[in-house]
Amino acid sequence: MLKASEEEIETVREYFEWQAPDLEVTFLQKVYSEAVLNTRHDVWDIHTNKERWWVITGNTNLYSQQQFPNMDLALTFHIGLILRIPRTEEQQRDDVRLLPFGRVYEMMEEAGDAVAQAHNLAGYQAVGVRCRETLLQLIGVAQDAAVWTEAPPQRANFRAWTEIIVNELMQGETNKERRGVLKGALESAWTFSNWLTHSKSATWVDAELAHGLIQHAIGMASSLILRGLRGVPEACPDCGSPHLEPEQGENTAAPGVLWERPRCADCGWAGRPVPILDVEDSQQIITREGEETHDHSIMTVPLRAIRQPGDPEVEASEDTESGTPEMTEYFAYGSNMSTARLRARTPSAKPLGLANLPGHTLRFHKLSKDKSAKCDAFATSDDDSAVIGVLFSFDPSERGALDRHEGAGKGYDAKVVTVINDKGRRRKVLTYLASPDAIDEALKPYSWYKDHVLAGSQEHGLPPDYVAEFIEAVEPVEDPDAKRDKRERATLGSSEG
Repeated sequence: MLKASEEEIETVREYFEWQAPDLEVTFLQKVYSEAVLNTRHDVWDIHTNKERWWVITGNTNLYSQQQFPNMDLALTFHIGLILRIPRTEEQQRDDVRLLPFGRVYEMMEEAGDAVAQAHNLAGYQAVGVRCRETLLQLIGVAQDAAVWTEAPPQRANFRAWTEIIVNELMQGETNKERRGVLKGALESAWTFSNWLTHSKSATWVDAELAHGLIQHAIGMASSLILRGLRGVPEACPDCGSPHLEPEQGENTAAPGVLWERPRCADCGWAGRPVPILDVEDSQQIITREGEETHDHSIMTVPLRAIRQPGDPEVEASEDTESGTPEMTEYFAYGSNMSTARLRARTPSAKPLGLANLPGHTLRFHKLSKDKSAKCDAFATSDDDSAVIGVLFSFDPSERGALDRHEGAGKGYDAKVVTVINDKGRRRKVLTYLASPDAIDEALKPYSWYKDHVLAGSQEHGLPPDYVAEFIEAVEPVEDPDAKRDKRERATLGSSEG
């Protein structure tokens, strides 16, 4: 058994329970670890109430020990699958973000290959040459991407260009230490690579060190240069959040060109779009030839559905979908905490106990189509805050009905969040959060709606202090539609345990 931190253990447990919500983990341990192509793969032995599984990290996946009784076989299969599996759209977007430095990273990889092949002084010196040329390629790409100064030094003057670029990217006294770190990393990589090129006492360890230095320096520098060129601020200018994500798309006025702008994940602020790629000239990471077919032995059913010899044949899906598993658990924190109210929408709903959503607080500020306020689990910067609600299991076939009743995309957004259940376990579950443009702090809930929320909280035994502070203390208003008020109140007494 290998050592594992509590965070590692909980992450693996959370992943397994998300992928196999019908199984209960009874025991898990890390039993093996191996690095392949700079990716660490940890193998975990998972015991459940029904069967045993392997969970292997590094593009995490799970494998039945009934199908893969040998750990080495499971690991070999996993590594081959990860190398072979098509790149997802999200991964391709990440690759596109580094395209301006594509050649730099290619040269850095070639230097790494040279390290692996070096076995004498000439080979070690050749690694130094490759590292030096990679650093020159870095500043060359930066020079071609923007005008940094009106008096440019010679193109290959690495130290001069390092000063100019870093000073431009990190201006001001407050960035003094940051400038020092980046300049120091680039200077160390440059000096050591040049020394290795001419050293008469170089060893393989020196070659490996030179490659490590350029990886570190180029990784930091390319990220900062990209942020600078694309106008990405350190934080959102509207709400101050550091959670800025790249958003890409095409402009109808300039077809064939991919644009990117920063967008705040918390408030929706969007920055200035800049062109980043000529779509027609781009090249995918993986290319294939030949037609798609199901006549061969490539799996077209989920790994959990692999059958043993002699079992009924599983027909291949001609329209296979990939992605996250269908959600089977739902976190209710408003009126849907009432079991009877939720079952009117999803008849299969079954309460599983209380859970809390950390980093959120309960607000009655979501604009409803009846012009009153409904509940929202509002994200906050306070790590100690949490919304308490009820966890329900439900049949995924009823997801569409639940989306319609909750107004998904029309005021509420369906989200997958991580809650902590009453056993202290993290669970990835479905919930609905208010869309940013559907929040109005001036609104108040109708009294019948508040009573639904209270009924659900009392049915499932939410902590009295929480109910008093976040539900009972909310001031409601009366619904001007008397028929609706009467209809809603008629269901208040029908809650089930």
